[in-house]
Amino acid sequence: MKIAFILIQLLIVTQAFAVEPDKVAHFGSSTGYGLAIGTATYHLAKKMGPFQRMALSAGLAFVPGLAIEIGDEFSPNNEFGWGDLLADGLGAVTGAVAAELINGQLWVSASGRQIRLIGHW
Repeated sequence: MKIAFILIQLLIVTQAFAVEPDKVAHFGSSTGYGLAIGTATYHLAKKMGPFQRMALSAGLAFVPGLAIEIGDEFSPNNEFGWGDLLADGLGAVTGAVAAELINGQLWVSASGRQIRLIGHW
């Protein structure tokens, strides 16, 4: 127990949890794109299943971030940022999943050893 406490203190004292503001901006904008595209996909693509809609929404929400990074590669004093692209991808997936949960009225039900997703699609 003492070792776990010491390790937690080391993580808190160091800047292990620091995230660059640039990455936060990439994540936030891609999350917004994912929410918007996921909501549109939910209402327009009725024949798709939830995972197909989330995959489509995340893919479409990822495109602006990829375009920005490709543009950064060809602009002076800039470079392609893999970390920015990762933040864009995580944000796009987060937004797409959040849109599906919000629009689909999906709930997580946990009891005993079973976790179920409840909602209507």
